[in-house]
Amino acid sequence: MATPAGGRPSQPQPQQLSVDFEALSYISSLVEAFQAFDSDNDGRVTAPELRGLLASLGLDKPEHEVRDMLARADADRDGKLSVEELLDVMNAGQLGLGALGALLQSAVPALESAAGPDGVLGADELARLLSVMGTASVEDCMEIIACMDGDGDGAISVEEFRLMAQLL
Repeated sequence: MATPAGGRPSQPQPQQLSVDFEALSYISSLVEAFQAFDSDNDGRVTAPELRGLLASLGLDKPEHEVRDMLARADADRDGKLSVEELLDVMNAGQLGLGALGALLQSAVPALESAAGPDGVLGADELARLLSVMGTASVEDCMEIIACMDGDGDGAISVEEFRLMAQLL
């Protein structure tokens, strides 16, 4: 750590993240919709669940189109769509959030140890941890939480954070 003329070590200054928060919100809304329509919570949606999911996003498709979409996107050919396959078919990978995903994945271990007994983190805790890493400002962290906070309580669980980090 550098020591300025005053003799005290300087703290790392957060770098401005170059994040398209609208794209992050889009991906987060897709994941949230996926989870809402995954009726048996197995991490996969069937054609009827996919049709409901798409309708909730304003994409009302006939049953045959949904079946065709599922068949094209079903990379592992199990007859169901995983959240990763959904994001692929919705072109989420082209949104350029890979660097944010790498940053968030690197923060997961620290977040796991900092989270309370309920496994939930607020924007302030996230900002503190990421700023120690010298990677994000408080404003960036608040925006990240806002984008990923499906219920609007200003916090995100470590599990949700880990999932989004892996998906980006």
